[in-house]
Amino acid sequence: MAGHRRWIFQFLAALLVACWPGFPASSLAETNSPSVAALAELTKPAKKIPFKDVILATTQHRILDFDTNNAGHVELRRKILQAAALASERASAKGLSAARANEAGNHMEPFVKAALQEVGLRAGTPRTTAGAAQTTGYPDIEIEGQPPCYLELKTYNATTANTTQRTFYYSPSTQPKVTHDALHLLLAYQLEKTTRNGKPAFVPVHWKLLTLQDLTVDLKFEFNQSNRGLYGADAAKAVMAEGAVEGAGGGKEK
Repeated sequence: MAGHRRWIFQFLAALLVACWPGFPASSLAETNSPSVAALAELTKPAKKIPFKDVILATTQHRILDFDTNNAGHVELRRKILQAAALASERASAKGLSAARANEAGNHMEPFVKAALQEVGLRAGTPRTTAGAAQTTGYPDIEIEGQPPCYLELKTYNATTANTTQRTFYYSPSTQPKVTHDALHLLLAYQLEKTTRNGKPAFVPVHWKLLTLQDLTVDLKFEFNQSNRGLYGADAAKAVMAEGAVEGAGGGKEK
């Protein structure tokens, strides 16, 4: 296991340095020829990586274990459970107006944030290491206090709960939203489709609170490029030929 974790840290360090030139390499594990090492590892599968190790390697902060003997941890859990139930009741009464379940999931966050604040927790949008509040990316909510806590929100369908469909994502960043050692929890709501005022809507029918302290994740590699890089100004040197379609604006082949 120690060798496995060492490889994880070395690989993540190499990958971050190779892909993000501004990333502080000195704060990560030492590697030889980071660009070559990172790219060479892309052909090797990386599965069941402890999320704890991923967070530590990419943010330099630790995921704390939930301690049932810690009064602060127990009180935080009590308040989150209270807020989870309150948010679900209100969302169920109003309905989450959306045509698709993934869209409905986005509408659940305001209910949860409001409920967390109502039960006395300082919950808000996490700030990056640069100090900017950021809604996109992991995690969704930061709860300030002792203990500090990050809360990720998810919605799911009962029919797909036991499938291998990917549903949890984490992307490293040079300005991560994780800026403290903290508890990392996930609040998930099961949604069912219904109607509200004759329009499609979703309502929460069940919820569960999970700790991410023992979560394992798989690493899937992806290279990408933007529209600008393929079709716009940055791709000018790559264009071999182009032409307009007759009857759709005219023009001759260049």
